Amino acid sequence: MRPRLTARILLFDAAKRLLLIRMHDPAVGGADGAVLRDAYWVTIGGAVEPGEALEVAARRELTEETGLADARLGRPVWYTEHILTVRGEKRLLQETFFVAHTDKSEFATAGWTGLEREVIRELRWWALPALQASGDIFFPSSLKRHLPALLESAPPSGLIRIDP
Repeated sequence: MRPRLTARILLFDAAKRLLLIRMHDPAVGGADGAVLRDAYWVTIGGAVEPGEALEVAARRELTEETGLADARLGRPVWYTEHILTVRGEKRLLQETFFVAHTDKSEFATAGWTGLEREVIRELRWWALPALQASGDIFFPSSLKRHLPALLESAPPSGLIRIDP
């Protein structure tokens, strides 16, 4: 199974809200190939290009998807792996999550690719209580469980493996 190295960003504004992307991509399904019928929320991020360092990919994705080139990118805090079916091919998604902070709450979408324009439905800042109360689908699915510890204390000194 071909791996897909991915850099993801947990971007927080000054009010400690997390920016998430609501999307639906009919070319992507779970390990069984089934596509989610409903749109779902994910963190900012995307595939690492060949030869690209994780941190460089995280910075690139952050700028492309939000326009916030001056956001402060921290170190990676979480790692997870899971299988996705992408255009009929099973892929091992290897996700490394970086924490980032911005003082701005406005974002720009001018850097979106054609595919992003097709699959992204909206971007929204989420306060923790609203996220935890929501019945929407979030990925990683363990986001609601792991986010409080990240907000309540200093980021972990090492990379924590989380459920996908």
